[in-house]
Amino acid sequence: MEVKEAIEQIRRKMKLRGMSDHSIELFLSQVAQISNKDLAKQIDLNSLTAPDSSLLLEPPLDEDQKIELHKRGESLIGSVAVIKLNGGRSTTMGGNVPKGILVAKNGLSYLEIICLQMNSLRERLGINIPLVLMNSFFTDGPTQDVLESNGFSSLTFLQKEVPRLLEDSLFPLDTDSDDDWVPPGHGDVYDSLNESGLLEKLIAGGLKWAFISNLDNLAASLEPWILGLMDLKSIDFLLEVTDRTEEDRKGGTLVVNKGHLELLEIGQVPDNQLELFMDINKFKVFNTNNVWVNLESLKQLLEEKSINLPIIQNRKKIHGKRVVQLETAMGAAMGSFEKARGLRVGRDRFFPTKKIEDLFVLQSDACILDKGNLIKKNPMRPENLPLRPYVNFSSDFIDSPLKISERFEDLSSISIVSAESLTVSGPVYFESQIQIQGKVIVKAPPECPCVVPRGMILKNTVFTCK
Repeated sequence: MEVKEAIEQIRRKMKLRGMSDHSIELFLSQVAQISNKDLAKQIDLNSLTAPDSSLLLEPPLDEDQKIELHKRGESLIGSVAVIKLNGGRSTTMGGNVPKGILVAKNGLSYLEIICLQMNSLRERLGINIPLVLMNSFFTDGPTQDVLESNGFSSLTFLQKEVPRLLEDSLFPLDTDSDDDWVPPGHGDVYDSLNESGLLEKLIAGGLKWAFISNLDNLAASLEPWILGLMDLKSIDFLLEVTDRTEEDRKGGTLVVNKGHLELLEIGQVPDNQLELFMDINKFKVFNTNNVWVNLESLKQLLEEKSINLPIIQNRKKIHGKRVVQLETAMGAAMGSFEKARGLRVGRDRFFPTKKIEDLFVLQSDACILDKGNLIKKNPMRPENLPLRPYVNFSSDFIDSPLKISERFEDLSSISIVSAESLTVSGPVYFESQIQIQGKVIVKAPPECPCVVPRGMILKNTVFTCK
């Protein structure tokens, strides 16, 4: 009875918010699913296997073959739209503004860099490739301001918003503020694109494919040879994955379930099988959230209501109350497509910035923007080092990107182009013109503020204040 009352309260709240009947019924079906323990059963990993080479493709090793795929893809580039997921806040980096308007590199925001990338691509190929942004209710206004002030062209549509639910009762959170609402995960991209009318508009305009990626992954670019591969093999859904490391072992991975290729997220795994899920020798790849999809196949599945997106329950504490946010993952749609494949790509196509440390590396001299405004490894970085340095800041060093300037005299003068790793803990202050080389640890006791002097070269060392 309580679930029925919760559903009615959710329905009323969404109607008052002006949500469409379709959006309301879709969300209520998810609530009903998580309230039914039989329907919400987690997956047994012992019934799953890792995909073989027929389902998980590799980039061509033969250079002539790659050139042919590139030519094939470039001839089809006028039939693809680029969709960027732009609904996120900067909360994981300690901020509370749309991530897209944060300065990412060379004084430019993520949004500005994405638009410059698209302009470069359009000019180089002589084709007006559409850029489509999926905004949330939180990011839409600031996004439109950036587009207008810079004269950039983009199509936009709004991601849905759904109520946060009280964890114990599933009643909607009621604080009479926007904190009651949350975007329902990036899996919503398909339904919202369709409901907005943009999916039909893209198809009617002669577009056949879409390349979808996170806005904060500036390494995710439109790559012609991948498009050529999709066309050659008649693939209607392709998910880019990359090799799993110990750092990525909690990330979603590809599995074969009853003959179907699927994306498995950690939220779908029983507690007693988490270690098996995180075994990088068994499940060797993880999801980059770079998706290529055939638009006509997508439209057909949506019309048939055949896209199955497993529900992820994201638990948080808001205004002192334990809530659950119902979300879905974009890559999980692959299990609904008959001709779905994974594609193993290099780390050079995957550089999301989720933490303060990621932003620090992005803004450093370890990375550059090339002439097409794509993020690349600095050619001055030694070949024997990883693609990017590993950086870790303790919370007693810095806990917000807004405070990073308080810890550095001149952030732009800190060189990590030759660094393998940098770990900093305690009240450390960096003066300017400092070089980090190899593996470096800098630490200070809480009661002993530490200054790294101007012009210092730290190489394979532990720098400690005593």
